Amino acid sequence: MKGVRPLLDQVLAEAISILRREHVRVFTFAFYHDHESHAVGVCADTEESSKRLVASSNAYGQKYFWPAIDEGDLKAAGLWNANVGRSLSLGDFAFVNLARTDLPHGKITKELYVEMVRAIRMREDEIVSLAVARETLLFCASGPDDEVALTWAPAAPRK
Repeated sequence: MKGVRPLLDQVLAEAISILRREHVRVFTFAFYHDHESHAVGVCADTEESSKRLVASSNAYGQKYFWPAIDEGDLKAAGLWNANVGRSLSLGDFAFVNLARTDLPHGKITKELYVEMVRAIRMREDEIVSLAVARETLLFCASGPDDEVALTWAPAAPRK
């Protein structure tokens, strides 16, 4: 999808502005492509929201993990492993579809996803300034087949 970079920059700028205005302490920042509606937006989560969802998910999984262990079914138990990190369920984030914008008509190619990552990278310092801490911030971006296909941490601080 050629020429999409200015649109992606605009989406990021608007989302960052909203998060700054709301005084959000960002824990996870995702650039999301809604594959069904041909739109992009930003989802952002707080540490508190993520921890709450992880705890809920882990409590739910316990109902299936232990019976599978009791049956000696390691394959089934493995389907219900605990979440040891954070929520990546974008629809459950504290802020969903910020600055949501329709994409121009045309075929979606892998270049869209590459440009989404590059756009975040160009505004990394702005996003880090909203974070709980650089060390705990996680960036995400959609890919051709997944709402969260890529995850990465911020670069080391510039000196």
